[in-house]
Amino acid sequence: MSRRRPSSRRVLLGVRSGIIDAYGDYEDVLRDIRRFTSLAHGSDVLTKALLGNYALLDRGRPLEDLRNSIFRTALSRNSRCPLCERAQVCALDHFLPKNHFPEYSILADNLVPVCERCNRLKGDECDRVGGLLMFHAYFDEFPDIEILFAEIDVDSTVSIRYSLRHSDGIDNFTFERVEKQYKVLGLFDFYQMEAVAELTDQIDLYDETYGSCGDSGLQSILSALARGAERKGVNHWKAALYRALSRNVDFCSGGYRNLLATPLN
Repeated sequence: MSRRRPSSRRVLLGVRSGIIDAYGDYEDVLRDIRRFTSLAHGSDVLTKALLGNYALLDRGRPLEDLRNSIFRTALSRNSRCPLCERAQVCALDHFLPKNHFPEYSILADNLVPVCERCNRLKGDECDRVGGLLMFHAYFDEFPDIEILFAEIDVDSTVSIRYSLRHSDGIDNFTFERVEKQYKVLGLFDFYQMEAVAELTDQIDLYDETYGSCGDSGLQSILSALARGAERKGVNHWKAALYRALSRNVDFCSGGYRNLLATPLN
């Protein structure tokens, strides 16, 4: 705080106890954001002062070590974005957007390393009316019941489409949160493109397996790949993809070659 302008420092000192209380309330806010209003609500001066704290995380500033430690934690987890589970992290996302809750602009629990794409698409998304938040990488567990499915169509090409299906083992509110996350981040289309690239890259493996072991051999390989991907979660996009492929008779009986046909969609 000593690095801030005197005017900002005075404002922040005046709400110091309120900020400490807000930090203590953070998990409660996540559980039901509808019950909470930002400490800075209605005050442009306080909002600006709190938002100014975020610059302290920059290189050479007092909180640089905090930023570095958050990214080091991501590195220990293979640096995959927790929102899309595909791209490399490169940015810090404010789970509760700092423009809505500026008191959390430098709270470590509110800073999640994500990829550029997800950071851009998520933006300031924050449902304070319905209380429907996306999944928090630190505080929420994504459902471990199968709800993500890949649909495979083998014709002149191989078409891949992802969809969500509700399960009796998941309450409606949780499923709505999943649907929201996929919609906001455009994950259906994103996973579709990633799946096409994944399969095209492995065409030689499929050819070799099918040539030596036939359709049953290819089915076994695909099932093994599904089990491997499920270690990352039953609803990981690769797990859903390989489960669907292993069950698709047309793909396993030689239809995989249509991956090389154009257009792919």
